[in-house]
Amino acid sequence: MQWRRIAFILIVAVTIIGSMWYLYDFASQPVFRDYVGDEVWYVPAARNILHRLGVDLTYVNETTGSRGVNVIFSNQSMRIKYQYQVEKIAMRHGATYEREYLKFPGVYFELPPDEFEPFLEEVGREIPEGAYYTVPGYWYPDKDNIQNYLNTEHPFLGKDLIMLGMLLEDKPINWRVPGIIAFALIEILVVLATYRVSGSYLAALIALAFTVADPTLQAMSVVAMLDIHVALFVALFVFFLAYDRDHPAAFAIGLAGSTKLSGAFGWPILLGRALKREKSLISFLVTIAVLPAVGFLLPNVPAMAAIGPKKWFDEFLGSFRWHLSNKGGHPAASPVWEWFINKKAFALHYNPDIFAQTDPFLLLAMVLFILALPWLYRKKSGILASFGVFWSTVAVFLLQYALGGTTQFSFYATALVPPAAVVMGVALNELLRWEAFRESIWLYLEWLLEIKDRIRLRLGR
Repeated sequence: MQWRRIAFILIVAVTIIGSMWYLYDFASQPVFRDYVGDEVWYVPAARNILHRLGVDLTYVNETTGSRGVNVIFSNQSMRIKYQYQVEKIAMRHGATYEREYLKFPGVYFELPPDEFEPFLEEVGREIPEGAYYTVPGYWYPDKDNIQNYLNTEHPFLGKDLIMLGMLLEDKPINWRVPGIIAFALIEILVVLATYRVSGSYLAALIALAFTVADPTLQAMSVVAMLDIHVALFVALFVFFLAYDRDHPAAFAIGLAGSTKLSGAFGWPILLGRALKREKSLISFLVTIAVLPAVGFLLPNVPAMAAIGPKKWFDEFLGSFRWHLSNKGGHPAASPVWEWFINKKAFALHYNPDIFAQTDPFLLLAMVLFILALPWLYRKKSGILASFGVFWSTVAVFLLQYALGGTTQFSFYATALVPPAAVVMGVALNELLRWEAFRESIWLYLEWLLEIKDRIRLRLGR
């Protein structure tokens, strides 16, 4: 009926708009006016790539109206020789703020807008070329060699998306807005995929509820890290699988892998479908290799342009040794099986708290549904793809652990949420006896009317 469709659309729209407003309001609090969690790695890497590509960013302090710039010296001896002179120039131009970095040779200034360019020009006249360079924008975290860090141990699409926010202005909330948008897009893709598989508005709303309330997705959407973007492209992959669009799905899994390699852990499902469906060798190779490769390589073009294709490729290959190694006794390390019971949530921020907690009900339900899968498959065959993406991803995480990559964290589970939410929506809609709820509601109404009548009779006496 038309009214059901209208009500469904309104509920989905209100939920998505409400969740975006809540997340934006949370992420833009003054207490988060600095780096949160692993933003200390991904945001500087994005800024450094943009700098190498010749893009100058802008940061304006909302309180003072001053513009930020980092002056980075080529080495420590150049810093010792010229920093005091640069500081004197900054003072002459009315610098309103200075931050000295201790772990790399640099200093950060904020200057009045009309003094910004004159400051850069005077520094250029007074300090020899090659002794320094400037990076306009926000300040860096004080980390060893962070001014050169590019995060090449991970592919680049997630940092490309962080860059889009930085291009508007290099400030914390702008780094995080792409993740908040990703959260909303995940909601839409999960709803559409679930409805496609089930044909039920109720199933789609159940999947939406598990998505919007998922603590892992919420935590990762308000920080400028990679995993919310991994989940977005995994959701896109699941969406195209639900609509039987294998070629777009192949491109989507390339995009997911180009955000973080774990995004491509559902590739065996694509392979299985191609083996079953593709009739020619060319079409088979296009599906399992060519389109995923194109989806993977395109987002890495900015990194290739910044450091050269050969260096990028060498560092990409070298990253496999890093992914398959133990990173030391990290106190928040949590292997994949612990995610199912939320044993060790990764802390991103305290007061207000941001923890990458998993949802045990959602993840353990995926274990339980193994027992009901044949029945569910007969009812709604499309559920198999999302179910397979979930367990394929878990299986490859287990393989990574077995091969030596034992330092895993709870926020890696972000990629599991979209396929799990789709399965949950479809499965609960099929397994639960909804007439029991409907009849119970009518019984409650009847009881309330009986109680009302009794009270009226007593009052009438």
